[in-house]
Amino acid sequence: GSVLLASYARIFVSNAFEVESNHLIPLAFPVMSPDWPFSLISAIGQMRPDLHPIPNRRALGFIELTTPAVMFICGSILTVLGLGMTSNQPPIYEAAPILVDTNFLVDILGSVMLSSDVALKLQWIHPTGLAGIALSLASWALLLPIPGFPGDRILHALIGPEDMQEGSNQTSIFIVTLGFTLLIFMSTEYWPWLLLAAIAAWRRFSPEQMPSPYIVDEYAGLDEVPMRQIAALTLTILLLGYPGLEPSYEMEDWDEGLSTESWPAFMTFEDGQAQIELTLEPVGVMPVSGWLQMRVEGAPHGGWQIDSECLDETGVCRFDDITQASPGSVSVSMNRNQMEASEQTFRLVILIDVANHVTEHAIVFQPIGVTTPIDPLWVMVEDTQTPRICVEIMVVEGDYVNLTNYDPFWSFENETSLGPGIHDLCMRGHEGAIQSLSMQDDQYRRIGPSILLFRENLSNDVLFLPVEDTQAMIQVSDGEWLIPEWFESDSEYVIARGESGSAFCPSTDVIAEVNASGDWDRDLADRSSILIPTGEIGNATLRFNPSGWLALCQGTTMLASYRVAEGPDVMVDPGTLSSRMPNGEFSIVNRENETMPISLDWTGDAVAWDNWEAGAPSEVAAMSSVTANASVHGDPLAWWAAWVTADEDGITLHFAARSWEAA
Repeated sequence: GSVLLASYARIFVSNAFEVESNHLIPLAFPVMSPDWPFSLISAIGQMRPDLHPIPNRRALGFIELTTPAVMFICGSILTVLGLGMTSNQPPIYEAAPILVDTNFLVDILGSVMLSSDVALKLQWIHPTGLAGIALSLASWALLLPIPGFPGDRILHALIGPEDMQEGSNQTSIFIVTLGFTLLIFMSTEYWPWLLLAAIAAWRRFSPEQMPSPYIVDEYAGLDEVPMRQIAALTLTILLLGYPGLEPSYEMEDWDEGLSTESWPAFMTFEDGQAQIELTLEPVGVMPVSGWLQMRVEGAPHGGWQIDSECLDETGVCRFDDITQASPGSVSVSMNRNQMEASEQTFRLVILIDVANHVTEHAIVFQPIGVTTPIDPLWVMVEDTQTPRICVEIMVVEGDYVNLTNYDPFWSFENETSLGPGIHDLCMRGHEGAIQSLSMQDDQYRRIGPSILLFRENLSNDVLFLPVEDTQAMIQVSDGEWLIPEWFESDSEYVIARGESGSAFCPSTDVIAEVNASGDWDRDLADRSSILIPTGEIGNATLRFNPSGWLALCQGTTMLASYRVAEGPDVMVDPGTLSSRMPNGEFSIVNRENETMPISLDWTGDAVAWDNWEAGAPSEVAAMSSVTANASVHGDPLAWWAAWVTADEDGITLHFAARSWEAA
């Protein structure tokens, strides 16, 4: 209808100047494309411009300007009407939506006339608005000075044939067109603009020139008033109608769950209290529903309690139908219940559990005016037999500390007398250093060596931080893992698995329960879980990639957490591979289909003492177990650790002991 109106307007103006004119023919692209969802491409006349005479340049300018002007005005009106008809809530998409952009005029009118967010509605604009954008785009493109376009004929009317054919002007037009083409090709990959630039260059530089309009009195001048009118209206449409380098594109991450872009990564606190407000808004356009879980990680004596009206009795926060037009928010406050210990850095880890999009976000909280580590965990820099762990420590102004360590398995690698500023603190462990750490945090990471901070004439302090990636380990062979019989329980529990991120228990209790009688198997994908019933579990095989983590849960309470690695399927009972064994006897279980040799490895400056006893058979048959022993007698002045490892060369029982005097 708008193109027809523009066609009649062109005929009306042509008749006013006594010029013959026919209706316009709209050109459309019938295929829906993310780069051009507008269908309409252009509107062209049915007559060659050199076959019907035009009395003068004034008539040429107004006739050629009529069609783009009417299309631009109609397009802008339809766009604003379409935005008003667009719902504030998105439709249900099954594929990525196509986003469109508007020109400056529509942006101004939309901000004045519409109360809702225009940019929001452009993500699912009403077809009326889409038609309006198509008209505006086509009208703007028609005014470009491309040979054969109305814009070129308007330029012909403004400059005149003599100036258009003058050598210097031709050179200027050549340079401008070439520069415009290069700019387009460097600035965007939007193919309609690339095509338009290619057409402009081809037509401008082609030896076969496009036919020029036939002006009867072509050498007569153009009065100043109509010249200004034509030029002003043309420039106004070109400026206000500029659609940008990418007027339409396919939206990425249109259903990617909850956005955390507005969530901070670092915050400060004091006096044992911290607060934060989390904005809930989707990444894309689809409504988002799911759960939030929160936990505090850091020094085990922090004693932080999380409080939020959103959290239920299981510590899970449920949110429903979050959209861009109706975002939500969650207020979280944290308080310490152990004020006798000094304040240290901690982090709030938030699990965002949305269907098919499980992510997590960590916020580090640092105390104000307190000497503290920058991060609440030791970083495992070198995970070798002699591990290296590091953390940055910030000493506040006016504080001077001396660091002391009494753990014989660990030694400092840096300066231990620290003044104000940020310092790297690294420690090198002897063999067995990680296994010698007897304490663990709520996520089953080992608590690192305690570092004493001595001050002159001031209270002393202690750094007591978990070490990242030190959870117990299970090894998976050929992507299969048998659930050991000692995993049987007198109450039901959940086995959860993830390929990355931190171990979390499922947020919902709607979990598939397995039929645990007889032989059964299950595939565990990333962030999947199964419910294990009470009692015997039969011969159970789980299949999953040998990476990530495995957790045992009861509700949202984590009973155990394991790192998963590729390797021979060997287990110990009680205990786990590569972890500290209890004092006394234990079983080494070979779940492989071949016999594996067992060797004994002693290390440390105190292993020659008479207080130690460690031993095991020389081998363990396939699918069987043997009894091993790692015992300590008396009360030796040494720290010790025993652990079991398994690789392609066999099973090794390690025993390390180091004298306190070595600390």
